[in-house]
Amino acid sequence: MKKTPLHLLLSLLTLLIFSRCQDNTQIADEILKGHVRTMNEKDSAKLEECVAIRDSTIIFVGSFDEAKAKHFKEGHTKVIEYGDSALIMPAFIDAHAHVGLFAMTLPLADLSARPYGNVNDTLTLESVMKTYFNSKNLRENDLTTVVMGNNYDDSKLKGNLQPTRYLLDRISTTHPIYIMHVSGHMGVANTKLLSMMGITNQTPSDSIAGGVIAKEKGVVTGLLTENANVRAIEIGMGSATAGATTDAAKKIMLDSAVSRLLQAEKEWFKYGITTICEGRADASTVQLILGASKANKLTGDFIVLPDYDQNSNLGELAAYYPNYQNHFKIGAVKFTFDGSPQGKDAYLSQPYKKPPVGQDVTYKGQPIYRYADALRKIDSVTKNLKMPVHVHCNGDSAIDMVLSIFQTLKAKKDLDSLQTPCVIIHSQITRPEQIDVMKALAGPVMESFFPTHVYLWGDWYLSQVLGSPRADRIAPLGDAKKRGLHYTIHTDSPITPPDLLTAIHAAVNRRTLDSVLLGYDQHVSVYDALKAITTEAAYQWGEDSTKGKLLNGYRADIVVLSHDPVKVKPETLRYSVNVLSTYKSGKQVYAATTPTMSALTKK
Repeated sequence: MKKTPLHLLLSLLTLLIFSRCQDNTQIADEILKGHVRTMNEKDSAKLEECVAIRDSTIIFVGSFDEAKAKHFKEGHTKVIEYGDSALIMPAFIDAHAHVGLFAMTLPLADLSARPYGNVNDTLTLESVMKTYFNSKNLRENDLTTVVMGNNYDDSKLKGNLQPTRYLLDRISTTHPIYIMHVSGHMGVANTKLLSMMGITNQTPSDSIAGGVIAKEKGVVTGLLTENANVRAIEIGMGSATAGATTDAAKKIMLDSAVSRLLQAEKEWFKYGITTICEGRADASTVQLILGASKANKLTGDFIVLPDYDQNSNLGELAAYYPNYQNHFKIGAVKFTFDGSPQGKDAYLSQPYKKPPVGQDVTYKGQPIYRYADALRKIDSVTKNLKMPVHVHCNGDSAIDMVLSIFQTLKAKKDLDSLQTPCVIIHSQITRPEQIDVMKALAGPVMESFFPTHVYLWGDWYLSQVLGSPRADRIAPLGDAKKRGLHYTIHTDSPITPPDLLTAIHAAVNRRTLDSVLLGYDQHVSVYDALKAITTEAAYQWGEDSTKGKLLNGYRADIVVLSHDPVKVKPETLRYSVNVLSTYKSGKQVYAATTPTMSALTKK
């Protein structure tokens, strides 16, 4: 038998390998070329040259020459070059926000103050609401449709006074009106809506469990907090759908709600976020997002947290935890223990510097749950449903409650079988010794912080809410870093836009809106802040084997930034770094025609 020379065999073998490479799954659909931060490195200076994508998955990260040799095919692979200044990195992951609430409030009057809008005094608020009210063209006999506004902020209004029912009565005394506070934890009703709710001066302030009907010298002001606020919102939103009595009308309402949800999804993509959170969903919001999933409407991954008290079918919803079904999953069950510091209804251990309307100098806020009731409910979720809980806690007394509950459940080993951690949401006013308890609970419990408070409300904390030194410790990321805690950063949108780059700016710089340096010892590095919205957020949701890094086999969820946040001057982060492109599962879902400024415009 004639033998084939060895060099020919090697050549044939090389050709075979090359031809197989050209035909198999190693051929990339796209190669993104530029500076690549994988978020898999401890060294923040280490960058790669490109990312190769096939279908929805990353198949290569490394040098461009190697990618061309192994993964490029003429006529098939598209190479996209992002230039010398841009940065390619993992798409951002929403640790806590309210995409459903964002969608719901899109049609409402926008009452945002600086730096989002110009409603900085009550006269402007009245004017904006009156214009919006007139645009509704309500029928004279339509006396139940509630006209609503959103995002007023008394900390930015001239004189720092809460609006009253009398201000809203100047717009209408025959039609109900409700305006929601920027915190989402309170709002103001006009006299007509108060009457619809059965609220008079004789109604006890605590007649709605877990809420407060504010009074001044025995007179109802119109301000409603927590569950009283929730009741008013339910009436307001319910009034918008009350007229939909036929199947055709109901379909129109549903289609409109889905359209707003998809509009919100695009807004998240615009900010580089591809994993999207609804952090406190009532039953209708759960069904809205689940229905959109079943109808194949969703592109982003939606993580929904049903509110414990607003969903009676938690056992059924547990089937959607912890894995996605067509871009939808349940992430945890939500509990809310207190209100907001900027609204002065967080539950504190020491009194507010200046008490809110209707309260005296001893006022510390109050919890929404009694301790025993909260323990029983959370225990039922973790032990019986085998699901984690995310607990909204702003004030340090609310944090005391949740830490004690988690210590009890950890001792009972109720947290051992959970597939993802329980999370303390906001953790805004955390005392140093509470960080030590958080460290002892680390593993089954982690924290998520909202550092944008430093920028937006730091001045308000200093002058009205806490004073110094308590205000210096809001969002204590520095202590969390020093103690080696897992933690994430969130936006709580629509409380702010879903703008995680501004959250990073606040975490890194600790400057208030009026440029006051607030507790700089609680700052973190840019790289650590980026970890909090990528690798750590993936860990929070149990997705750290598929998201949060740019590695072979990981989901091709990618954001392209105009500049590397690590390399720009920290104080310019909000202005110099913008989202250029967002990719979800390898498909471009957002592209800026030109680099755009942050939604929080420079004042």
